[in-house]
Amino acid sequence: MNRLLAIADNKANSAAWDRWRRSHINAIALGTVALGFVLRVQEAVGTFLNPDEALHFFIANRASLHAVYQASLTQAHPPLLFFLLYALRPFGNSEFILRLPSVLAGSLFCWIFFKWLNRILGPVVALVGLIFATLLPPMINVTAQVRQYGLLLVFLISGAWFLESALEKDSPGLMLISAASLWLAMLSHYSALFFIAAVGLYAILRILSSETSISTAITWLAGQIVIVALAVSLYLTHISKIKGTSMAEQAFDGWLRKSYFHQGSDNALTFLLTRSFSLFQYSFGQLVVGDIVALLFLAGIVFLLGNKLRSTRTRYELAVIFVLPVLLNYAAALRDLYPYGGTRHCVYLTIFALAVVSACIVKVARESAVRAIAIAILIVTLCFIFRTNHAPYIARADQSRSNMLHAVTFIREQVSDSDPIFVDYESGIELGHYLCEQKAVTYDGSIPGFLVFHCGGNRVISTIPDVWAFTPTMFLQEFSRLVRVANLKPGQVVWVAEAGWMVKLDDELRKYSEFHDLKTQAFGNNLRFFTLTVGQPLPPPDATPLRAHHKPSRPFNSRAVLSSCGTTPATSVILLMHCRSKLVF
Repeated sequence: MNRLLAIADNKANSAAWDRWRRSHINAIALGTVALGFVLRVQEAVGTFLNPDEALHFFIANRASLHAVYQASLTQAHPPLLFFLLYALRPFGNSEFILRLPSVLAGSLFCWIFFKWLNRILGPVVALVGLIFATLLPPMINVTAQVRQYGLLLVFLISGAWFLESALEKDSPGLMLISAASLWLAMLSHYSALFFIAAVGLYAILRILSSETSISTAITWLAGQIVIVALAVSLYLTHISKIKGTSMAEQAFDGWLRKSYFHQGSDNALTFLLTRSFSLFQYSFGQLVVGDIVALLFLAGIVFLLGNKLRSTRTRYELAVIFVLPVLLNYAAALRDLYPYGGTRHCVYLTIFALAVVSACIVKVARESAVRAIAIAILIVTLCFIFRTNHAPYIARADQSRSNMLHAVTFIREQVSDSDPIFVDYESGIELGHYLCEQKAVTYDGSIPGFLVFHCGGNRVISTIPDVWAFTPTMFLQEFSRLVRVANLKPGQVVWVAEAGWMVKLDDELRKYSEFHDLKTQAFGNNLRFFTLTVGQPLPPPDATPLRAHHKPSRPFNSRAVLSSCGTTPATSVILLMHCRSKLVF
């Protein structure tokens, strides 16, 4: 009897919670979005721009929109963000002002994502998805920088949301807003094409299965025609121009190598599995959690295809909207057209990944809102505590704005006007932004093969964009070429500045006997300065350093780590998360 009473009480409490949730769901969601906005603001203030952010403003900081557009053609992104940054300049050029569009767009994305999920998969799934989209560290970080991804996410989800509204209300006006949102998404980032293709097929299925008027259907079709025309125009004027360039080759063979399929050395199935898991590792910002939620995603797909998810849509419609974008991106990676995996370039896939994972969690929690939300909060908490830092990465303490201000003061007070400052391209963009006080940087062309500009009396000599960051070999080659081309005299002091992602040139050079006594002035770990004197002995570019660059690395063995520590099952997972959070994937 007591057990029956307890069950009845639990059901009554659950029913009371459901009534309270239904009447307060929007307030709960708005409160979550407000918390996410605060976290994004906190992320956006107090740090100097990283090299990619500084490069985006460098492109936008021109005399006219036409000049901005011409400069944007050298980059791998459409021009919308550059136009927006250009328009922002009258309001200021502080780090927060430049990051504010991303912060606002990222916060608005979370709200529309919640409304979209609520309409398709119900309120509980929507709340769980909102918690992930709003509070996961990578989602905060990627929408609090001077990048395209905040704009991309908000325009994509707006296109999907207004499509649903247009079809339900049979409204040509809302359908036009949906199309315009997708146009803006295309002008924000090229990954929008995968999303748009999937949403286009989904729209066809929905139009055929609903009583859509001719006017609404024609409006949708007109929007698709504009999308195709815009895609063709972007391809002819931009995408085709950057294919095969050194920038594309560096991405394919360098920092995005793992996210492209390499014929002859990679297996297609292995590539799909490893890069899919890495996608979740990136999206959740934790390796172990990422692996677990990747399994939840697979389970969610099984539920989806088995028609076991509560939804107002058919399983075929759900499969198209949630699975097709992943398959399209995977197919593009197999053809070396676009990266796939744990990289910000695939952040648009989090829309579908978070939706399916959230639906699976609700299913596992037996439709209980309390249990599902508790699971989501636990996952987010673990991702914050055991956060994995994804390369390239600058620690917040090293990226403190005070470090940059001290570095600029050091240059102005300690570096003589007669001593040139030699930098790689990323360092030149970074220093140019701050040393020139956010004014437009103009290259004078005085040294062939190098980019030369002046700020406050200091002359900065930068490599061209092909030499983004120095390696020791590349530095020795470029320095020797600079001495020869610029006709620098023996005894001339040259300052070498490092500012950006990969700042370890001075450490690498000390491994050569000629640089054993190299002295460095550092401001954190990512701003460093040292001097060389023209005529001093230099190792040849192909010289071998005195000691190895790294100790031989061993593969990560989680079982060995756990057994060596004598852990219990209750603590082994936590220890594994802590160990793996120190790795970079």
